[in-house]
Amino acid sequence: MPTSLSCSYVDTYWQYVAQTGADLSQQSLPRLDTDLKAIAWEEPESAIDLNNLAVLALIEAEQQNDPQMRAMHLEMAIEALQSGVQQQPSHPLCVAHLALVHSMIGESQAALELAFSNLLSILQSVYTVPGSLPLGLVYLPPMRDQTRRECLQQVLQAEDGFAQALHLLTEVLCQAQLVFYNSSGMRFLHLAQQLAPYSADLHLKLGITNMMHGNWEGLLNLQQARKLAPQYPPTLQALYLAYRNLGRLDISEFWLQSARHYCQIRPDSLDWRWSNLALDAPFTYMPFDQNLLLAVEPNLNSIVTTVLLAEADWFESEMEFWRNQLQRGMTVIDVGANVGVYTFSAAQQVGATGRVIAVEPFSGCVQCLRETIRINQMDWVTVCAGAASDRPGTARLSLNAASELNELVTDESPASGNFEEVACLTLDSLIEQENLTQVNWLKVDAEGHELQVLMGSDRLINQFAPGILYENIAGSSGSNLPVAEWLLSKSYQLFRYQPYVQNLIPVSALEELSGTLNIIALPPNHPLL
Repeated sequence: MPTSLSCSYVDTYWQYVAQTGADLSQQSLPRLDTDLKAIAWEEPESAIDLNNLAVLALIEAEQQNDPQMRAMHLEMAIEALQSGVQQQPSHPLCVAHLALVHSMIGESQAALELAFSNLLSILQSVYTVPGSLPLGLVYLPPMRDQTRRECLQQVLQAEDGFAQALHLLTEVLCQAQLVFYNSSGMRFLHLAQQLAPYSADLHLKLGITNMMHGNWEGLLNLQQARKLAPQYPPTLQALYLAYRNLGRLDISEFWLQSARHYCQIRPDSLDWRWSNLALDAPFTYMPFDQNLLLAVEPNLNSIVTTVLLAEADWFESEMEFWRNQLQRGMTVIDVGANVGVYTFSAAQQVGATGRVIAVEPFSGCVQCLRETIRINQMDWVTVCAGAASDRPGTARLSLNAASELNELVTDESPASGNFEEVACLTLDSLIEQENLTQVNWLKVDAEGHELQVLMGSDRLINQFAPGILYENIAGSSGSNLPVAEWLLSKSYQLFRYQPYVQNLIPVSALEELSGTLNIIALPPNHPLL
């Protein structure tokens, strides 16, 4: 007879499955129920039982708001998975969940290496000896609802443990490698789509990624995504933008009108609000961060636009830190705001009693920032159109197809390509201009111009001692060592952020900056120290 403890574990997993919205087949439902009741919860010894216990620990970790309690449950999961690997070396599900944990806490390289090597080792078994590994419980971390639902359905309806591990490892590869930036990420998406050909979410991501890289075949993926999920808002918006970018305004108009039909049915839904804009509007809308409507660039070259369409949130792990640390009444300056992913997340956190100043040189993004302020009535957000630097004046902004990669160029640079003449300002000048009495946080993303930004904010930093989040790697450049050295000379301490468990990891040597996109710098006596 099952004990109350085992019944509790079974109920926990059923609740997890129900919360994801996974729609299991009539065949897989009783099978999963039988598997759950057969697990040796009290005395797990086999690798599969240890995997299942780890899955329950991961579910418990997800439900914890306290980072210490979350870390404790995560450690329990890791211990169980490592014990499972000791019991049965290279057990696919234990190894797959270990790779997933690495990805969740920001250890992307370790996740990639573990997932890729294990995937290669099990492919033969998946297709030659089906049914040879028992089914197990599977965990997927929080992600877009449609993504989690479709993926969990695929994994729980797999034929055996090998097939489950293959699905899970592929998801780890897609998570750990941002597909919008490189060809290897696209390869992982294609792999996932081979395993789940009827996933609307995967077709959407492949379509967006292909279009971003100039591959017109992405239209086929978008059309297939629409066929599989006819009323999925991101797909119709992606079709509208894709055909608009190609100059096929007649087809773009078709998808705009289709979206307007759904908007009339659900007028309060932010998902369809973009359809109220004109066909040739200079921006489009996307829901973002606690019921905010964000104005973004209306093309699939924009990294922000494509990431939000595919993932519904910004991909950088430091966004979690940003949201957790900002508090009511704070003052925040966002340098290199682009369309305001960090700006408006900050605005949500500091509220109307706080202030957010967005500094952005590109006119297209400035227009988006001002539109977001208007439609959300956020009068505590100020836009400063210009480039933060070490001196006032003017400069040329080199324009990239993706505005996130725009960068200031020196007077010595050859005058080729597309440019925009922009005004330059120092952050120190904002003290009087904006009547600043405090600056709690400063975010700097200036595509290699970060040192000049900080040199022009010497007084602001000395007077207010803000915490600083800055970009350490711009494009193909290495670590931004001059910025690190400058901050260290100001007695700042440098940290890497570990997501999910919300740890700040001290940087004890400059060599440790390698491969880290963003760095957090804290002044002496900061509350987090």
